[in-house]
Amino acid sequence: MIEPVKRLETISIFAAFKNDRPTLDKIAAIMHVEHFPQDSYIIKEGDSGEVMFILNKGTIRIEKETLSNDKFTVVNLRDDMNIFFGEVALMDNDVRSASVFAITPVECFSIRKTDFERVCDADPRIGYYVIKEIVKSLSGRLRKTTQDSVNLIAALISDESDN
Repeated sequence: MIEPVKRLETISIFAAFKNDRPTLDKIAAIMHVEHFPQDSYIIKEGDSGEVMFILNKGTIRIEKETLSNDKFTVVNLRDDMNIFFGEVALMDNDVRSASVFAITPVECFSIRKTDFERVCDADPRIGYYVIKEIVKSLSGRLRKTTQDSVNLIAALISDESDN
């Protein structure tokens, strides 16, 4: 198991504090260790959530549901990939946009929104840099989704014109 502070050093949304042990200690102090058995859900799409997770040990699958309620795999992720998920829960109270499934037994560090807000109230610099990195991550995902949509529409138009 990687210790909480060592894991935080590898997670992109905490990059501003990679060499700032006192700040990493503040964040690590609000983290909880959670275990999930193999073949169980960590997060279910559509559920409300107020916790983000950092994958510390194991392999997970990100799943989405289609309009016909079929599940499809978006990606499989391993602990050596420095993965975090559910981070939007630190900023809002909306529902989960995907499911996260434990392929193997999984150990995560969790951070609750209320604990994160308390730390940010005491040190707004932490909130600023973490939220900035979350927004950068979300912006990248949005750009990819937009490009995927353009590619799909172009493929559909191309198929239509070929007929």
